[in-house]
Amino acid sequence: MKVAVYGAGAMGTVLGAFLAKAGEQIDLISRNEAHIKALQTEGARITGSVDFTQKVNALLPSEMEKQYDIIFLMTKQQDNKRVVESLVPFLAEDGVICTMQNGIPELSVSEVIGEERTYGCTMAWGASVVGEGVVKLTSTNTPETLSFGLGSYHNETTPNLKEIKRLLSIMGNVTVEENYY
Repeated sequence: MKVAVYGAGAMGTVLGAFLAKAGEQIDLISRNEAHIKALQTEGARITGSVDFTQKVNALLPSEMEKQYDIIFLMTKQQDNKRVVESLVPFLAEDGVICTMQNGIPELSVSEVIGEERTYGCTMAWGASVVGEGVVKLTSTNTPETLSFGLGSYHNETTPNLKEIKRLLSIMGNVTVEENYY
């Protein structure tokens, strides 16, 4: 399974580092060239309630080449239509996007790729970039505080939903919401 975090800022870098630390193959993608360069050369340094450095695969959007089964969308949602349209060539035929953005971004994502390929996720934890390639996890490192609320736009359990849940469970507690929308 090919997985990416698109928008690897504070939250995306933390999620990607936790997944990579667990042995998952994941690409962290960001437009921030200095951050990507630091991730490529030094790894992701996560501080705060945890303290570790993890080698990660980091890319600029212009370096994307493969098609992904799951893309965790962690950008700001103001340009979702344009961003998601730019990601379509990098989605596998049955690939999905799981939004992890503030607000209710799933509608704008589903308008581009369809409801059946759109998932949403809320996060109950926080992080801040403190330097290039360095992110501070500002929430306590416990399953109760590192938690996610996950749902499908079409309200059905699918293999993609199960895989997203499995991946997020590496970092924290995941509740699948029956009535996400």
